[in-house]
Amino acid sequence: MFLYAFKSQKCAVVTEANKGLGFGVCKKLASSGTVVVLTAGDEKRGLKVVERLKEFGMDDPASVAALADFINTQFGKLDILVLL
Repeated sequence: MFLYAFKSQKCAVVTEANKGLGFGVCKKLASSGTVVVLTAGDEKRGLKVVERLKEFGMDDPASVAALADFINTQFGKLDILVLL
């Protein structure tokens, strides 16, 4: 699994962000000022998505093993979870 985060106030996790619906959800949430932690089952596809979404304020990657800690430490809560 692969993930990146976009900084903002609300926090969302979107799975399968390398696919059409997941990508669209990431784009919409990031555009509206939501922190988006995106995941993809394949790192290469995830990196392609990240490149496409950089214009929305992408930040540094976080490791899969630390996803819960990352969200808790950075944002204190998870507001939105999108499972695709």
